[in-house]
Amino acid sequence: MFDSYSYKKKCLALGAIFIMLSVTAYKRSFKGLFDVVAENQKLSTKSEEYGHKSKNYDILIKDITILDNIIGKEGITKEEVQQNIVSFTGSRHPEVSINDLQPIHVFLDENYRIITNQLDLTGNTNQLLKVAYDFERKFKFSRIVSMNFYTLKNNKTEVLHLKIIFQNYENNK
Repeated sequence: MFDSYSYKKKCLALGAIFIMLSVTAYKRSFKGLFDVVAENQKLSTKSEEYGHKSKNYDILIKDITILDNIIGKEGITKEEVQQNIVSFTGSRHPEVSINDLQPIHVFLDENYRIITNQLDLTGNTNQLLKVAYDFERKFKFSRIVSMNFYTLKNNKTEVLHLKIIFQNYENNK
């Protein structure tokens, strides 16, 4: 049957059959293999990224703890912060009296919300210094941004006052 064809036609037919079999083999076997290798490389890259991010997660938790210590604890309502300020003063320093407690002031920015509490205390110098030191070191719900000592004369006596301003910063996002 193939004796009637020349070697040139047989070679062309063999080349055509080789090309058809190559295309079929590529579509059936090699294309899937190449896709799997490419997907494996993408997944390996993502796995490395996630591994790197999980290492950064621990660092991020530590950073959040440090920031909470710097700017005050987050996730607490403004009323709770004010109540904690009053109870901290009353429980730890009963010898100091609260002269004035201003209403809570809230400042809204497009990125942040700043909550301000203002407390006015009276007492002697050592008592007020001790209160200020304890608020600075041991009070975790808010941070002191300003302290001001001043005196007021009542009849013939001078009364020493300490005005403390606390602020909490919250992200609006």
